[in-house]
Amino acid sequence: MEQNDKAIKILMVEDQPICRMGIRMTLAQSSVHGQILAEAGDVDSAVRFLEQLGNGIDLILLDYMLPDGTGMDVLKAAKRFSPDAKIIIFSGEAGGAILKQLMEAGVNGFMSKSVTPEEIAVVINSVMQGKDHKGEGYIRVEEDLKDDYETMKTLKRREMELITLCANGLNTKQIADEMNVTPHSIENMKSTVFAKVGVKSTNELILYAFKVGLVS
Repeated sequence: MEQNDKAIKILMVEDQPICRMGIRMTLAQSSVHGQILAEAGDVDSAVRFLEQLGNGIDLILLDYMLPDGTGMDVLKAAKRFSPDAKIIIFSGEAGGAILKQLMEAGVNGFMSKSVTPEEIAVVINSVMQGKDHKGEGYIRVEEDLKDDYETMKTLKRREMELITLCANGLNTKQIADEMNVTPHSIENMKSTVFAKVGVKSTNELILYAFKVGLVS
């Protein structure tokens, strides 16, 4: 990847070092004329870089799930500090509902973390030319969104309340107190919800809640 004054100035926001390395290697093997100015592993450091670099950033490669927040938090900061920067989401965790919200909020493109050098060049070059890039990635998003909505239709109001309380960090006893039932009832309800949404643990259920937009 060439690095000079005319290169696309990139901020990469991804919490996994191995994923950052993979994106760096993919960019280096692609035809993208860019330079990674900074790499952030969480929302806090991403916001600091945005504040420091401002409109010196041309492009933000943004993961959704971060240790101290989400891509939406970074997106809000980018609109404040780097309003001219283009934003591309790359994520293996955010589902259709979340990605749709992000794109409606101003994200310019989407790609998976398994993107090839050829694919990353197409997406980045398209976005930097002012064309929002949805492509095959967004088709998958729309398909995921339909699946998410169909699954959510099977959930009762109390089951959705349970998911939200889990995602907000409450334990079984706290959820039972909040919903005025016994902890045993909560465990039974969890088992039912697990089966409906296709997860096997509370942690997976929390990821599902973020994925479908029940919490943000």
